Amino acid sequence: MALDPITVQILKNKVASLVDEMHYHFYRSGYSTIIRESRDFSCVILDKGGRLIVPPPMFFHAPFYKHFVDRTLELYGEDGLEDGDVIVSNHPYEAGVPHVSDMAFVAPIFADGQLIGFSGSCAHKADIGGMNPGSTSANSTEIYHEGLVLPPVKITVAGDYDEDLERLILTNSRQPELVRGDVRAQIAATAMGVTRMQDHCDRFGIETVMDAFAAILNSAAEEMQAAIAALPDGEASADGYMDDDGVEMDKGVYFAVTITKRGKDITFDFSNSQAQAKGPVNLRPSMVEA
Repeated sequence: MALDPITVQILKNKVASLVDEMHYHFYRSGYSTIIRESRDFSCVILDKGGRLIVPPPMFFHAPFYKHFVDRTLELYGEDGLEDGDVIVSNHPYEAGVPHVSDMAFVAPIFADGQLIGFSGSCAHKADIGGMNPGSTSANSTEIYHEGLVLPPVKITVAGDYDEDLERLILTNSRQPELVRGDVRAQIAATAMGVTRMQDHCDRFGIETVMDAFAAILNSAAEEMQAAIAALPDGEASADGYMDDDGVEMDKGVYFAVTITKRGKDITFDFSNSQAQAKGPVNLRPSMVEA
């Protein structure tokens, strides 16, 4: 069903306001200075395919959420999710998070038994184990040096919180009280996104909300394509070095990109960059997208 632009804009503003509210409540209830001072976190509302409806303030988090939702659906399927579930992960490869210290949560949004989207959040944790306090090391050579690694797994099942899983997480932290406070605040902010979107579905109707999601995403795609089309066709290349990767100190790290623009399409080709480095300077696809 085609929606009028006023309804689409109203729902877009509703989602944007909700994301702001989620951020505010997480900021006010977080325990660590990472949340209260650095604000190293994001909260989002996603469609059922994991696509952002509005971008978070910390935009480089934006691309990984779809990777997280895709992996969650691959593991559980829609039939394996229910209202009240919350999935947690800090796995850079399975969930696409920036690094192990960033713990992310997604919760399915059901309205009248129908999956209409996901509420999500991601936040840096004070310490999640690993070889150094703070879980960040300039000379790590594998993700296991960075701390406890969680694949996407349910920490809340139909509203029933898994305190055993929380205890496992906290036992691997040098700052368990800070991590506990931030985890619970983050889950509460994520759950708020679910509840508010269910309220919007009750008010506007499920079909209207889902059609508005589609219209918002289609409009964003059209705007991006128009902006690309306005640029002249062509190709440009650039390259450069980092001094080293933190482990092999006598070797630079080479980066190269070629950008090709044709019509409405633009391609970023990084294939001439050097192979994976030994030190902690490699990026997963979600971070390259960012």
